[in-house]
Amino acid sequence: FCLLCSKILGKKDEENTNEGTRANKKRRSISNEGRRVLEEWKNQFAVNERDGQPFCLLCSKILGVCKTYNLKRHFDTNHATFGKNYPPGSQERALKITSLEKNGIAEQNTMQASLKVSQAVTLAMFKISWLLAKHGKPFSDGELLSNDTVTRRISEMSENLTEQLKTKLATASAHSLAADESTDIGDVAQFCIWVRCVNSETFEVTEDLLPLKSALSEACKDMNIPASSVVSITTDGAPSMTGKHKSLVAEMRKLCPDLLAFHCIVHQQALCSKLVDGYFVEVMDTVVKVVNLIRARPLIHRRFIALLDEIDSAYEDLILHSEVRWLNCGKVLHRILAKDFLNKLNLQLQGDEKHVDALLGCVESFKMKLGLYTAQLKDGDLTHFPLLNDACEGVLDIQQRELFVKTVSQMQEKFISHFSDFEKIKSAGHFIREPFTFPVEKTKDLAATFGLSRCALEDELMDVQARGRSHIAQQSSSVAEMWRNISGQNLRLLSSKVLSIFGSTYICERTFSVMTRIKSRFRARLTDCNLQSLLHCAF
Repeated sequence: FCLLCSKILGKKDEENTNEGTRANKKRRSISNEGRRVLEEWKNQFAVNERDGQPFCLLCSKILGVCKTYNLKRHFDTNHATFGKNYPPGSQERALKITSLEKNGIAEQNTMQASLKVSQAVTLAMFKISWLLAKHGKPFSDGELLSNDTVTRRISEMSENLTEQLKTKLATASAHSLAADESTDIGDVAQFCIWVRCVNSETFEVTEDLLPLKSALSEACKDMNIPASSVVSITTDGAPSMTGKHKSLVAEMRKLCPDLLAFHCIVHQQALCSKLVDGYFVEVMDTVVKVVNLIRARPLIHRRFIALLDEIDSAYEDLILHSEVRWLNCGKVLHRILAKDFLNKLNLQLQGDEKHVDALLGCVESFKMKLGLYTAQLKDGDLTHFPLLNDACEGVLDIQQRELFVKTVSQMQEKFISHFSDFEKIKSAGHFIREPFTFPVEKTKDLAATFGLSRCALEDELMDVQARGRSHIAQQSSSVAEMWRNISGQNLRLLSSKVLSIFGSTYICERTFSVMTRIKSRFRARLTDCNLQSLLHCAF
């Protein structure tokens, strides 16, 4: 019966009344009571403090509760003979406890030292395994470690790198992909996928290799990459990659309708550089036959190398010509005739972490050069063709001049007709490099291309340009650093999308080169799982 409200309380009311009290009792914990180890417990129960908890010097155990009753019960139950042999308050007891305390400290130091040694050994094993994976060496080259140990350590490092990549992908605002396919030494198809992600807050750009999967959607699902954030995909232009109905791009557009698809700039440059005129094709065919004849027959090859050494040649050997990959006909001719044409452009387009705007700038520059070369050849000016000038002694007859002009003109037409898929983002390069001078009316096309709000982009761009902070671009060492200091959510998102685009599949081709070195004919039985771990660590 409640004296305050004059009601008889039932069982349910009692539970409601005492609910707060029980909750307080449940929340009570010993850690919140501020208990500490007392100094007098050392002589009473042979207990001192270790890591803030009571530690028994006699049995080397951590005792859970800092209460006199609990410690006394532990002492009387387990160490009753100690009290008889060393009476309380005696000098013998004090000396024995001091000795036990010193032994405990020495034991603790020994354990810490052994732990440091163990950690150093583990670190050394990881470093050895990392070096083996980095240089594509067999697991057996770790002489001090077993094959299983090296395999396990490399797998653990690969898993750790994958987890780090997942964290960065989760915080990124834009993702772009580069994909290509090739076969290894065992004729097993390997699908290589690289991702480049950009965080619109910090503008940190991350490039990494995704797991080797048979399907792109499966790889994206494993890495938790949302389809809505995938900006573009760059391929080698093969029908299986870019077909309208059944291809990699077609399957990805089912998940992401606004996906941008690009044909690798380096592949397009190689296609534009192919010789079409009958005379020059005949020259190239003759050179290739000679090179292949020398390289295909060991005896002739050895005699040729000896000849080069005897005449002190600048080159030690010839390189084979290939119609695939980077189509190195320029290098082959350079070895034969010391001819260097188109090679500079090809090298400019290759390399790590090259932005699509820089690659398109190289192509545009080369188009302008071809126009200049054509006009100069028509006038008989051979300034840019020193070898040709030496061969004809500075004079070309009309027939030869027309032949060279026709060849260069055809190449120029090819370069103009290609690269059409990059026209839609041509103005994006100007936008990310010079946002303070970018025409506001051009944001209409960028907003439509990248699926952003045109009104928001125009408003934010005008706000940025009105502040007149162009000195930020002058003082910044990179585009990413400049955009860190520019406000505007939509502007930053657009710039992160543009920065994420792959201009070429060079990184995929480089991956296949490393894969060929790792999975050679001597390691043909290497599993896909181990190959993935090795490739991940190698990059």
